[in-house]
Amino acid sequence: MAHFPYTHLFLTSSIAVVIAGEHIQTLDVRTGSLISTTVGRDGSNAGPIRAAAIDSDGRHLVTVGDDKQLKVWRLDGLELFNQRELPKRPTALGFTKNGDAILAADKFGDIFSYPLEYVPPTAPIEDKSALYSSHENPSGGRLILGHVSLLNAFVLSDDEKYIITADRDEHVRVSWYPQGYTIESYCLGHTQFVSAIHIPCFAPDVLISGGGDPVLKVWDWLGGRFERDIPISDAVEPYIRVKPARKTPRRFGDQWDGRDDGKKGKKRRKGKGKSKGGADANEQPEPLSVIAAEEVEGLSVETQPDEDQKILAISCIKSRGRDVLFSAYGATALFSFTFPESNSAPHICALELEKPVLDFNVQDDGVIWICVDGGWSPTGHESDRPGNMVRLAKIDAGAKLFEITAQPPPLLTALNSTTLLPATQSELTALDLYGSLTALPKGRDSEHDPMDREAIEGHTVELSKKELGRLKTKKAVAKQQGNDDEEGRADVEMTNVSST
Repeated sequence: MAHFPYTHLFLTSSIAVVIAGEHIQTLDVRTGSLISTTVGRDGSNAGPIRAAAIDSDGRHLVTVGDDKQLKVWRLDGLELFNQRELPKRPTALGFTKNGDAILAADKFGDIFSYPLEYVPPTAPIEDKSALYSSHENPSGGRLILGHVSLLNAFVLSDDEKYIITADRDEHVRVSWYPQGYTIESYCLGHTQFVSAIHIPCFAPDVLISGGGDPVLKVWDWLGGRFERDIPISDAVEPYIRVKPARKTPRRFGDQWDGRDDGKKGKKRRKGKGKSKGGADANEQPEPLSVIAAEEVEGLSVETQPDEDQKILAISCIKSRGRDVLFSAYGATALFSFTFPESNSAPHICALELEKPVLDFNVQDDGVIWICVDGGWSPTGHESDRPGNMVRLAKIDAGAKLFEITAQPPPLLTALNSTTLLPATQSELTALDLYGSLTALPKGRDSEHDPMDREAIEGHTVELSKKELGRLKTKKAVAKQQGNDDEEGRADVEMTNVSST
């Protein structure tokens, strides 16, 4: 029988919180006994939970799924505290240090702040900051900042005076918090998407960033100064076992009605008819590009990835002392190194687990709890001999990792037996555990590009002053970074809109 893997694992001094599919469970960390579960509750969630975070006191958990409902749970009894609708699907969630506010980054490049306590408004609330967001917010969230590209990760500085954000367009930005409209600096130098950032506890003035580049980059983030590269590709690539899903080439404008006849398609209006699969038409795909294929050479057809090509995409970076640990999407190992005191390249250690790593949690004593996709197999089918969903490891001197197999604690035994939840093949497919391998690299997935606009009858679109300002900002950043392709694309889009 197939089971859900755990996509998120949080540990406090007394309880463990695990998320599997749409369900949440809490366990006693000492005995492994199940404390609370959402299994069997009506309407607890709708579809897999995509993002989650826990506050520093271990009192509240926040989750969001494909239904875009931001849900706050009291961990004591796993009680649903409140919920509210978000404007777009978040890519990352987090709490402020005091736990009074929740931060949500979304695929349109915005970060909103929401109070922990939520009282539904009885009348529309006028928020001047909403004029600068890329979309309306039905729950009155406060806009902190906006990027011109999909936001992948964010982190608050230890004093919470700054917020550092990373996007799909290779940018790392340092802004004031909560006055995110004031930009302190940029950390520019990545040539691929940035999907993970981390401020190590031993060096609060240092930022480690990674994504699709063959290196992790180290920055003095406040001044935006590059410090050094840490090469990782040679150590990581041998363990990347999951390949990106193949995408079907399609013309711009044809993606909404499924045609492939060379004619420019029109977007189906919201609320009109049903989708091909019978789903409600109110949930339409996000708008893609409106530039006619014949107008912009090289942008007309989505590139098909080579089925043998490996995609390097860093999923998480954490630290304990001077030891840094990181994982990569689709990689069957966890990686570590000791942060170098000089410019010499550190040795990258790898712990082979033979199953893709989904999440990990580092404890103060050096014990590491690792969530893996235990049902994965190299053939792409459900493994006939599924492995454990949680593995235990430890990091010793020199950042060397080794797995703990003798005398497993009761919590580990419970996570790999009594708390496993059965899943159908369709439910496992819906998890889309490795969708980032397709979505993060440019040209592999056009689900949404914040610079693309809705189609109109001609070949041009009309943008607001705010949107035009975003294009100019993108061009300026690209010019500063020396990215001729991005600068040229911004020029093309500005030319098209200026003629309306």
